[in-house]
Amino acid sequence: MVESELVGGECSYWACMPSKALLRPVIAQADARRLPGLGHSVQGPLDAAAVLARRNEFTGNWNDDGQVQWLSGIGADFHRGHGRLTGPRTVEVTGPDGARHVLTARHAVALSTGTRAMLPDLPGLAEVKPWTSREATSAQSVPGRLVVVGGGVVATEMATAYQALGSSVTLLVRGKGLLNRMEPFAGEMVAEALAEAGVDVRTGTSVESVTRENGTVVVVTDSGGRIEADEILFATGRAPRTDDLGLDTVGLTPGSWLEVDDSLRVTGSEWLYAVGDINHRALLTHQGKYQARIAGAAIAARASGVPSWNRTRGAPTPPPPTTPPSPRSSSPTPRPGPWASPWPKRNRPVTGSAPSTTTSPRSRGRRCTPRATRAAPAWSSTWSARSCSASRSSAGRRRTHPLGDDRGRRTGADQQAVARGSVVSDDQ
Repeated sequence: MVESELVGGECSYWACMPSKALLRPVIAQADARRLPGLGHSVQGPLDAAAVLARRNEFTGNWNDDGQVQWLSGIGADFHRGHGRLTGPRTVEVTGPDGARHVLTARHAVALSTGTRAMLPDLPGLAEVKPWTSREATSAQSVPGRLVVVGGGVVATEMATAYQALGSSVTLLVRGKGLLNRMEPFAGEMVAEALAEAGVDVRTGTSVESVTRENGTVVVVTDSGGRIEADEILFATGRAPRTDDLGLDTVGLTPGSWLEVDDSLRVTGSEWLYAVGDINHRALLTHQGKYQARIAGAAIAARASGVPSWNRTRGAPTPPPPTTPPSPRSSSPTPRPGPWASPWPKRNRPVTGSAPSTTTSPRSRGRRCTPRATRAAPAWSSTWSARSCSASRSSAGRRRTHPLGDDRGRRTGADQQAVARGSVVSDDQ
């Protein structure tokens, strides 16, 4: 495995985990305020320093020693540095000290480099040093005034978190409403809740220019309005991190999304795989994990000479990575809906993370997993209603590895894929 930053990628350090750690106190306080007999005692502001400190713990203070140790424990070779294709099955790694060495895979190379935040083409924006999702989820202090540009999940989550932590937040949305990839009512309810929380939500507003004057960010909108802030966050989309992977050396276009088949093999290639965000099928962490299982099984089967990798040992064909559609949620706690696995239990891929479980006198030995969704307040576009399905009782939450694997549990296909191929992972 080759990684230029932190093992575990975006979700563990700059996305899912830190963002939900920031949102959890906000939600807990909101829930408490709605409870009769408790609301009057939780009216004060959040302790921003304590919230940020807890967030730091969730990211391991941006230290991946534990993950690196885990990789070593499963027998995988780890190389810290930037990986770049130099030809078929060949990867050149440039280490932090500038030293270079070449890795050659016998069977396959998997690209799992994820995406990066996109910034608009505005004059002088680099000098302003704007925030992206990374800065927003890793900031060590709360700005007094924050402008958030965007209307998607990142924008609404960070507007929610920082308003609750004490910032005066202005949310600038170019479109007519929030969360335009979801049902209209969800965006309407989130916008209403944000406004009630004190966020200045301005739809139909574009940014014409951004400057920083004596430390103050000055934003000029298309209507001529002027907004001053301490920081500005752009949450305006993602781009694939494929611009410096050497794609041109194997006949592909640098900076492009990579088209794959249902085994995650890049179209036109016999050995190159693209897993996760960079294939643009579903830019969601749990889908990236699901795709990795499929790619690992395919690589191992093809390396073993199995004629049809997806029908070995009687296992039926798994659904393609985009089917069934995965539930999209900006909830502060993951709330996956149920899915009917096409795999026999003995061949079923290990899920990326264990669902939350609860037991009660009436549901002893049954696992409760979120099922339905409904519109939510500012912190989320989805609520959930629980339904219980029969399952063996659990003695508590299973410990899972930050990468999504159960500690000590790894399928033979996974092990073979690691042993037989090189994995380039800068982000996923």
